[in-house]
Amino acid sequence: MAQRAESVLENAARRARAAEPRGTRSARKTRRARANTRLAHAQAMLRLKRAGLRRTSSGRCANRWIRTCTSLENVREGSVRKVIRLKRRSGCPVTITGGTEVGHAPGRRSHGSGHKLDVALNPCLDRYITREFRPAGIRSDGAQLYQAPNGDVYARESDHWDILFR
Repeated sequence: MAQRAESVLENAARRARAAEPRGTRSARKTRRARANTRLAHAQAMLRLKRAGLRRTSSGRCANRWIRTCTSLENVREGSVRKVIRLKRRSGCPVTITGGTEVGHAPGRRSHGSGHKLDVALNPCLDRYITREFRPAGIRSDGAQLYQAPNGDVYARESDHWDILFR
């Protein structure tokens, strides 16, 4: 009897999920899964160029395994989408100076995992970040932190913004 009641409840829950309007739980899961999709360097660059963003590399290369290169190999789609959104909302030029190449600190949410990008400083972007996002303390290396309402964290380093896209 208890098994039958469980089965009836499971079926009712299944029917309720099937009847959910678009844009609810399943769409959130899909969006989250898509944000974690990894892109090849060429795919990421195509999206960034179309949106008007630039990339610069001190080594003039894109090899992920060379620290002087700026690579976007294996970057998260969500990180690319959010840096494009930053450019659109700020109205400022955005130049990526660091991506998934070796040489950055390791970690679960790091450059290597595709969660972080470095962006060149410029007065327009500096003004936008410091005015629109709330101060969130100081990182152990002395970088001033700012947090966006969506949880993304912007660290003001000496020559670039180190951005963690959650």
